[in-house]
Amino acid sequence: MKSTPAIASFALLTASLILMPASEAISIAGQSRRSQDVEAAQVRIEGFGVACAVELDASPAGKTDSEGQALLDGIKPGDHYVHVACPGQAEQAFFISPKEGERIDLRPRTGDVEPLGPDSAAAHHELSSLVQKAVQARQAGHSEEAIADLRRAAELDPENPDLHRELGITFLLMKDWERARVEYLEAIKHDPTEAESHNGLGYALDKLGETEAAANEFRTATRLDPDDDTYREHYVEALAELEARKEKEKKKR
Repeated sequence: MKSTPAIASFALLTASLILMPASEAISIAGQSRRSQDVEAAQVRIEGFGVACAVELDASPAGKTDSEGQALLDGIKPGDHYVHVACPGQAEQAFFISPKEGERIDLRPRTGDVEPLGPDSAAAHHELSSLVQKAVQARQAGHSEEAIADLRRAAELDPENPDLHRELGITFLLMKDWERARVEYLEAIKHDPTEAESHNGLGYALDKLGETEAAANEFRTATRLDPDDDTYREHYVEALAELEARKEKEKKKR
């Protein structure tokens, strides 16, 4: 797994966050009603090759047609990652954040703006500087500044799972569960073996009311790192919540 030395500075904040109970109550009824009234966005993919695989937030979303195009409908406004993988070509990733009813067009990058190589001295220096700035901003309660610095760092090294995981942590601290979910999915895409990312994704899913999916992520985190009692506690709590729901449903019948 790729890493930048400065990311170790996030350790204390990460630990304090992950120790919060996964079963902490949250009301999502109002959020669900609001989401039903939101006009979905669209993403049009064009200029790529034929039969390129398209992913939205680490889930398959179809393939480009005979003209190298694809249309993604029904996209919830907000942050997303789109990946396009064409046969024989390097996969391209795009961060998008469409507004309600907006259509975004994605075309292949020409190479005019390339991410800095993660092994170059310039990239290492800028990444370290950006992460340090993000740490200071987040500790000072300036979450938006931290996000901006981490976004810039991710542009320089988009395949670095640590950066996406730290964005996920920042959004969890902000209680922005949906954006946290998206970042943890991206982190896991680049490194599916990191238990902390699965645990963070499970936490976000639990807050979004997706308890069964959360339990699966907690279980994966426990399998990857069986020595961490926190992951196991989250898994047990999620299972208990699912069992309680089943019992409640039985009583209604």
